[in-house]
Amino acid sequence: MTDQGGDAGELPAYRGMGEFVDALEQLIKQPRRRRSWLPVLLLTGPVDGRVATGLRRWLNGDHGPLTPHAYVSGAESGPEAPDLFDEISEQLRRTTRACDGGRLRLPGLWLLRTVAAAPEPIRSGHWRGMRDHLYARHREESTLAQALWNVAGEERGDGIRGDGGIAAAVWNFLVGWAFQGLPRLLFTARAKRRLAWFTAWADRQRGPASLFDHLRDLVPAASSAEGLEDLDRVLVQAMMTDLERAVRGGFPRPWRRRRAHRYVLLFDRAGDEHSRVQRFIRELRNEAKDRGATSLLVVAAGVNGLASLIPDEEKTGFDAAADWLVDGLTDPRLVATVTGLVVTVPEDQAPDDPRAAYQLRRRRRLRVRPHRLGPRAELAAELTAVALLAGLLPFVPLPGDDGCAGGTFRGSDGTCVGPQGPTLGSPVVPDPDIREVLGRIEEQNAAVDAATADWRPEDGLPMPRTVFYIGPLSGGAGSDDPVRGGTLAQLRGLALAQGHGNAQALGTRERVPLRVVAADAGDRFRDAVQVARHVVDLAEEDPSIVGVVGMAQSRDTVYRALEVLSRAGLPVVGMAGTADELLDHGTHYYQNAPTNSRAAVAMAAFATDAPMIADADGRRRPAERAVLVADARDAYSSGLAGSFQESYPGPLDTLLYTPSNDLPRDEGTLTGEPAPTLARLAAEVCGRLAEEPATALVWAARGSELPLFLQELRVRSEDCPRVSVLGGDEISNVRITEDEPWRVFPELSLYYVLDGGGPMLRESQEGQAFADAYERAYGGTDAADVARAIALDPRPALAWDALRYFATAVDQAWESTGRANGRLDRDLVQGVLYQGLGPDGFDGATGRLDPAGADGGGRTTEDKLVIILHVAAAQPPRAELVCGAVTAADVRTTWGEGNHPCP
Repeated sequence: MTDQGGDAGELPAYRGMGEFVDALEQLIKQPRRRRSWLPVLLLTGPVDGRVATGLRRWLNGDHGPLTPHAYVSGAESGPEAPDLFDEISEQLRRTTRACDGGRLRLPGLWLLRTVAAAPEPIRSGHWRGMRDHLYARHREESTLAQALWNVAGEERGDGIRGDGGIAAAVWNFLVGWAFQGLPRLLFTARAKRRLAWFTAWADRQRGPASLFDHLRDLVPAASSAEGLEDLDRVLVQAMMTDLERAVRGGFPRPWRRRRAHRYVLLFDRAGDEHSRVQRFIRELRNEAKDRGATSLLVVAAGVNGLASLIPDEEKTGFDAAADWLVDGLTDPRLVATVTGLVVTVPEDQAPDDPRAAYQLRRRRRLRVRPHRLGPRAELAAELTAVALLAGLLPFVPLPGDDGCAGGTFRGSDGTCVGPQGPTLGSPVVPDPDIREVLGRIEEQNAAVDAATADWRPEDGLPMPRTVFYIGPLSGGAGSDDPVRGGTLAQLRGLALAQGHGNAQALGTRERVPLRVVAADAGDRFRDAVQVARHVVDLAEEDPSIVGVVGMAQSRDTVYRALEVLSRAGLPVVGMAGTADELLDHGTHYYQNAPTNSRAAVAMAAFATDAPMIADADGRRRPAERAVLVADARDAYSSGLAGSFQESYPGPLDTLLYTPSNDLPRDEGTLTGEPAPTLARLAAEVCGRLAEEPATALVWAARGSELPLFLQELRVRSEDCPRVSVLGGDEISNVRITEDEPWRVFPELSLYYVLDGGGPMLRESQEGQAFADAYERAYGGTDAADVARAIALDPRPALAWDALRYFATAVDQAWESTGRANGRLDRDLVQGVLYQGLGPDGFDGATGRLDPAGADGGGRTTEDKLVIILHVAAAQPPRAELVCGAVTAADVRTTWGEGNHPCP
């Protein structure tokens, strides 16, 4: 290779080409479990086919291919050119075998291509003719199948093989079944299994039908030029499905386990947007993104116009492209929605960069790890190891029962957690109130199953679907931990919403009944990731599972669990105010409460203009300054505090306190003065209150820490007798209904963010229904206390809205299928949630909800209702700030007596 562009077949030394090749190597060798996107690299500019040709040589070693790949040259050279799919398939088979990957089988692609090539009389005739045609083509390629067929001989016109009388006829009939009929039956069954994906796709396209009907309707004839685009779409899906299956290794498949790299497709000329190669790439990207397929890497040069049909990420030069690819490898979230990268080489850039030339000389070939053993030797070693283990197994003690109930398992903190919820009387959940609500949910599930037992899908009745709730049901310090964490309130709202919705569904038979399964994620979501994986496994086995509600805390384990659920296509509707970062994890998460940034902006406006400071004579005035308390190593707290710091215009001090517990912590980036203990925190706050009594204490830490802080502050109450606290929505976790904060610190003025509902509950039909249901269920003789409880704590109403919003999406998905049960699945529900529930959204108990993802919706409601309550001991709560959409027709734009504009 020379500095003037390289020898023939070598990579041209454009600036950044060395780093670009390094990034490609990482992409090709990326482990299967870590792949999360399909990279398609499209090259434009004066590169011609030199890059693709150079990459082909880079992928080939001196003694054979280094990784499975295909190189398509001049794919648009006219009707005499080899068929695109034949050429790619043949090269992939050859290079896979050369890399010790064994024989690469692409059975689905072969089947559909054989259907497309079938003569018209066979395509339009009875399905048995198509079956026999496929088996005849199979015999041409299978020596065993042809040999079995020849044993039985050929039939005469009368159905008898050869001559010899009745005995010979009976014998030949039996032989014909054993050597012809049975093999053909097994071939047909195997073909249906291999094309199960095609049947499911065709059912969604045209409604339920048999495999052979779908083959005739959706696989156009190869001779039809106008149907070639439809044919390519189906063939791309078949190739992608076969390749995804081909890389699944496991015992005893040493050949398949060696297929650890992505298959690479190189095109030296892709042509314009109407070319077959560009159509192939376009369909591949769409289908791979929908299915999460990652087995291919495509590099196409000479691209012209593809970006006009599918949005791409565009970079100028190989250096910028390399940086973007490396960022995508280290943080998949940056490229989660991108399937194509267009690399443009400027016209004036020459392939003579000395740095690139030097790097390419050091990277002449793809670097791969050689195998110490051949596949046969590896298989022999595995079988030997299995035999030894089988001999030792009787002497190995088996693990005993871990003490957890049915669908649960032992969590990281020693408690029982799991995906199939503990019910009434279960020892897994210590809190009796939690067990009572779980029992009510189980009773409602049983009622749904009993009421729909005689429903049949073919009658057009909606069969029940299942929604999981994931939250902390167990663990923690004491039986009141689920109460502190808001779980009890959420489960109560969830149970009421389920009962309300199912009463309508079972009464009208026009809405979809819902089962709710509670999944225990452990204390503060310790085991959320493992539970999410179990839920995904259950959803794979049970297609009636259509989504998840809950995930109501901003923690690293919740982030990772959302990504697990999103990759499996399970939509999630949240039910609490959370850090904005939650929306960055998983593309199927929808936020039904205000995000931290929206709450923080409202808090900053309130702290600036509201008369929240109480003097000794009872008069109130605005704060002159603020002290912000936050936990820099808690995602929720740091997110809320950071947004408040950006929004508050006045003097502000920030104190950072992290509780001393064994929970996993994030790396904190929030700036402020550390306070290592609660005593030190109280001393710092009290000192600032003594200097300036008109100081607002903004509590962005967890609500469970506030009563402990007030106890420490009370010791110093001589220096700071009064305190005005403005908190986030986490304050609703404090047991305000029992006046606990005022028992600890009597001169407390408490304000906090309410995520909708509260005093505005009865402004909407849903809010009225929720309040009535809650009072009926929990009112008893203490109706005033219950009314105060739901006015102070938004969590029951948020949970009600989460399930009701999800149920409405399921109902709309059901109607969009034409009431076909087989088509109502999680993908369709996810599609409805992404598009939104209509122009006005959903008027919930906590305000209008419209967390769509389409048209830049961001999966959160832009003008979500935010309330700031003023709460005092033994007094009804009062809404001091109301901003946002109470309903679609009632949007509040000002707040307070001064009609301050809503932020």
